[in-house]
Amino acid sequence: MSLADQPAERAASGEPPRGPMSPRLTGTTRITHNLRVPMRDGVELAVDLLRPELPGPLPVVLLRTPYDKVLTRSDVYEKLAQRGYIIAFADCRGRFNSDGVFRPYFDEAVDGYDTVEWIAAQDWCDGNVGMTGGSYVGQTQWYAASQRPPHLKAIAPFVSPPSSMWRNEPIFGGCFLLPMAEWALGMGLRSWQVPDFATPLFAEQQDYYDALPLSSLPARAGMSCAWWDEMMQHPAYDDFWRQGGYDNHALMDVAVLNITGWWDMNFPGGPDNFQAMQASPAAAHQKLIIGPWPHWVNRQRKLSGLDFGEHAVIELDDYVTRFFDRYLKGTANGIEGEKPVHVFVIGANQWWAEDSWPPPGTGQVPFYFHSRGDANSLRGNGALSPEPPGDEPTDRYRYDPASPTRVLWNLREGPVDDRLATIGDDCLCYTTEPLAEPLDVVGWVTCRLYASSSARDTDWHARLVDVHPDGSAHLICKGCLRARFRESFESPVLLQPGTPVPFEFTMDACGVRFLPGHRIRVEVASSWFTQYDRNTNSGAENFFTDATIVVAHQEVHHQRGMASCVVLPVIRGHADQDAG
Repeated sequence: MSLADQPAERAASGEPPRGPMSPRLTGTTRITHNLRVPMRDGVELAVDLLRPELPGPLPVVLLRTPYDKVLTRSDVYEKLAQRGYIIAFADCRGRFNSDGVFRPYFDEAVDGYDTVEWIAAQDWCDGNVGMTGGSYVGQTQWYAASQRPPHLKAIAPFVSPPSSMWRNEPIFGGCFLLPMAEWALGMGLRSWQVPDFATPLFAEQQDYYDALPLSSLPARAGMSCAWWDEMMQHPAYDDFWRQGGYDNHALMDVAVLNITGWWDMNFPGGPDNFQAMQASPAAAHQKLIIGPWPHWVNRQRKLSGLDFGEHAVIELDDYVTRFFDRYLKGTANGIEGEKPVHVFVIGANQWWAEDSWPPPGTGQVPFYFHSRGDANSLRGNGALSPEPPGDEPTDRYRYDPASPTRVLWNLREGPVDDRLATIGDDCLCYTTEPLAEPLDVVGWVTCRLYASSSARDTDWHARLVDVHPDGSAHLICKGCLRARFRESFESPVLLQPGTPVPFEFTMDACGVRFLPGHRIRVEVASSWFTQYDRNTNSGAENFFTDATIVVAHQEVHHQRGMASCVVLPVIRGHADQDAG
């Protein structure tokens, strides 16, 4: 169905447009099992092929997975094969039928290059190779692209993490993503150690999360994990971590369709990589889709009791097919002339089609913290407004690592009601008055915090929430920073106890219309357990291997010269147009 054939309201909504796709060419496909693909170091990886009964050679779409290539096959790829693509499913090094030892992140770049180029050299491939898949399988695409294999023409990463191992996983703002332990336990060495890996993942508290020091967690969980042990020896961003990242977007000549959701656990990989690729030779061939979705994208219109409307689930598979048609088959379907950015704005419950990310016309508006010295808990007197503070008292709270604030993270829940995390005095809440008019906030969010601690090191966590008229407080986005990394992740600097210093850190990004009657809230605490590891506040050189607990007395300042705030990306005009 062409764009002109769509209902007018869908075409005008900013949703990724539909258009002509390659036709279904056959209903017959067959599987070829366990081709052996040699890597440059002699290790052989296993690849299965899903091949249509069509004369070749044909373009190939590759998935490189640590999650078992057999389980990766689905109807989506069957339909793609029927349209004239060979689908290649590869087990990552050290997983299932592939040889070698699995080291998350560190071998995927070179192995990805070698696999792409081996496929391109086969007589069944026409020399055009693409990649797709989600989560870690999305990340393997970026690793391969970073090595610039000449036959890799297009990638479509779903919910991929960003380019740095210290930007989201396994570390964000210097804080370790604690559910990585559950991932490690389930993954095992070569095959699964749990009967159902995905369904319970990150859905409940695990006893072993409480292990101190963090390096002892595998033993408490009853497992051994060499790569976890190795990570625990590197408490600052050094060459060890750099080998698992990539920052050469400006050299990558590959078309990319980035797909993610506002509550994806790997956010902000999509917008981060999209923005970085604007300096690449393929800048004109970059796409970004951000939907109202958790880690499992495009499956449902309701999350945490919120209904995002009939357009929350889109024809995403068709759009991916159009993308590969253009960049692997050379079909002139017009996709490169369409808007490159499609973001779903929650609250407005509509898609916006934009020329760039962040959207044009975004203004950076500080919303300042205020209180009478008692912003503790959601019952306190903390306030949030665009007015800078005058002379105001400091807010104080006690952070005890032995009794941290516990916030359960569930991959499928998205905009969770965050009130349970804010009922204690160890969380500060700053909340606006009810809004009289809608406010569109779409883009990167930053926290600027002036704070001090009685400890030599501590953590700061900040969350942005949308407080509905019924009092429910739905998570929008979040950020964190380990205090010793306030100047850089490479060279930690401990605090001088009691001395206020500025901390500035990302809270990632959001796309939300705060509606009339709603309130905007910022929550500040020193732990988000069990999403992230606890800072024991000891100031030990290697916090991963230290179990010394120090209670910290925290102060957050909001006064002239020390105006703590959250900087929101405000866009004017959209809400007015919609109201008109």
